[in-house]
Amino acid sequence: MASFAPVLAEAGWIARENPARPDEQVGRVREDDAASVAARVTEAATAQTRWVAYSLDQRIAILSAAFEAAATHAPAHAELLSREMGKLIADCLGEIRFGYALARDLLARAPRLLPDQSRGQGPGRRVVRRRPYGVIAAIVPWNAPIVLAMTKIVPALVSGNAIVVKPSPLSPLALSALIESIADHLPEPVLHVVNGGGAVGEALISAPGVAKVAFTGGTAVGGAVLRQASARLVPCVMELGGNDPLILLDDFDPTPDALQAIVWATFLNAGQVCMAAKRLLVPEVMAPRFIDAYVDVARRLFRLGDPLDGHVTMGPLITAASAAHIDRLATHSAQGGGTVVSLLPDGTALPDTGYFLPPRLVTGLDPTAPLVAEEQFGPIVPIVTYRDEADMLAQANAGDLGLSASIWTADPDRGWDTLGHVRAGFGMVNAHNRSGFSFDLPFGGIGASGFGREYGDEGLLEYSVVQSLHQPAARAGGGASYPTPL
Repeated sequence: MASFAPVLAEAGWIARENPARPDEQVGRVREDDAASVAARVTEAATAQTRWVAYSLDQRIAILSAAFEAAATHAPAHAELLSREMGKLIADCLGEIRFGYALARDLLARAPRLLPDQSRGQGPGRRVVRRRPYGVIAAIVPWNAPIVLAMTKIVPALVSGNAIVVKPSPLSPLALSALIESIADHLPEPVLHVVNGGGAVGEALISAPGVAKVAFTGGTAVGGAVLRQASARLVPCVMELGGNDPLILLDDFDPTPDALQAIVWATFLNAGQVCMAAKRLLVPEVMAPRFIDAYVDVARRLFRLGDPLDGHVTMGPLITAASAAHIDRLATHSAQGGGTVVSLLPDGTALPDTGYFLPPRLVTGLDPTAPLVAEEQFGPIVPIVTYRDEADMLAQANAGDLGLSASIWTADPDRGWDTLGHVRAGFGMVNAHNRSGFSFDLPFGGIGASGFGREYGDEGLLEYSVVQSLHQPAARAGGGASYPTPL
């Protein structure tokens, strides 16, 4: 994921323009500095010592009530999010509701996963206890700020931690408002937000009270975060970028529903999704027929415009720089021998203002072309062909990234077996992007796409550390011999 400089209204403030109408300032937030970040971390650390003294049942009840109260502001928060980042209003409301649904799911898991667990049999006591880390530093990207914050806030707080969240300066408004709505209903100041760019992130990671870092964002920035955290041996959860393949097997049936799902696998949120389908792998013999059908379906789906308009299906990109990056990829692809096809109906004009681009499909590229080999993070997708399964797996598994992947086939069992050979942290059969999600499954990457997990049992357990407690049974001889299993 690319990151760009924030729009500064004046010293000490971060302002956000509306990507659909750049001359409109949506709002602004105070910009933190190293001193204010340190003060927030100190306050959080002090409050955490009181918060952890609440029983697990009490924390669950408190958080449930806080989330329910904050959720009453969901429509207002959704409109603010739509205006500051250009995401469709329905998607913004869906993201917020998804975040609260995730909260309910994680809170329901906590009574099973977080209490002490006895181990073994026989005399003596052996207990595995989960302890909070202390203060969590959470750094959240701009493209899905609410849900990507909730994946960190909920497990951190229910596990007994405090948490300080830094939104992206490209979408700070709605997330800051949502965090404040939740924090207003907590009995201790264990949930904080700090705003700013890279310097504020560095101050947060280096603050002495921070005991763990949870980061979602691009691989390059993630590497810098990891290097800084490692200087103090602070553990991290890293959910980074991906170059996610969507793979059609030779028995794929291109029904209109399947084609529509494949189009949205790439172009939800104008392609600005970490697990979007970044490249389509298609059998050589199927490619001409699939491309014609794909273009036909896609051109009936897209309507660009103001994301607050319920009839619009794709909004703008987040910044002018992001749009320019995608345009450069299209130009480079054409110069490299690719065919660039607009997925808008013929004669469709782009909106007069805003960072809008046509959704585009590119064919005829070599697997080493930048659009194929790198994450694009925008409304353009390449189709690359393969000869056989060995060629397909070689292309799908090329590169260092391994976030998500999908297999599309008429035979789900065959797809399931094939998926096991694809190098990705999260794999799907006949689904991709949001349609492939499950609260029961941990999400995260492998390789340069990160480590650690969010969602599911594993996502909850990331925010507590194991403590082993043992009271051995008395043994003859003073316990000098090695113990033996019972």
